[in-house]
Amino acid sequence: MADFEDLTARARIRDAAIRLFTERGMEKTSILDIAGEAGVSGGLIRHHFGSKDGLREACDQYVFDELLRFKEEVLAKGSADPGFMPVFDARQLLLRRYMGRAMIDGSEAAARQFTEIVDGTERYFIEAGLEMPDPRACAAALTAMTAGLMILQDHIARALGEKPGTHEAMSRTMLAAGHLFTHPLAGADMVEKASEALTRAKKGKK
Repeated sequence: MADFEDLTARARIRDAAIRLFTERGMEKTSILDIAGEAGVSGGLIRHHFGSKDGLREACDQYVFDELLRFKEEVLAKGSADPGFMPVFDARQLLLRRYMGRAMIDGSEAAARQFTEIVDGTERYFIEAGLEMPDPRACAAALTAMTAGLMILQDHIARALGEKPGTHEAMSRTMLAAGHLFTHPLAGADMVEKASEALTRAKKGKK
């Protein structure tokens, strides 16, 4: 029973920190704020996580793992059912908001995770044999554009006339992003000319 209670307290602390870090940012959130939100003592937080930085890193890793699991589930269900649409519940929306805030706040763990996503996306591009002038830069740009949807989701929702933090707002955003990814705004010839111009500029600097 003691072990179960210990795990429950750890989860409460983590979830409280995720909520407060999302709403206020790490700098404006104290250990005492988190303790009050979780209904525990500040000493218990230090016992489980060592410090606020340790707690932040644990939150970052948990959120990243949960978002990755959700993505894998959506891909699996989408492969089985082409008409499948993901449901963005309140917890999913909170985790996405958290990750966006972590990137803005300069979290080291979020920075590492961003690089890991770029690494994985670049590997996918190469293994899939996709033709592109600079797979690494394309992977970084795609990751940044996807992260931008998390970071700016409240602004996007308001621009759409939707309530921020709702399934409707996120669904419209993701469908729009999917359309843009599958229906390029620029023709291949325009991109090719821009690539050639960049190559000439690089050669001119040598």
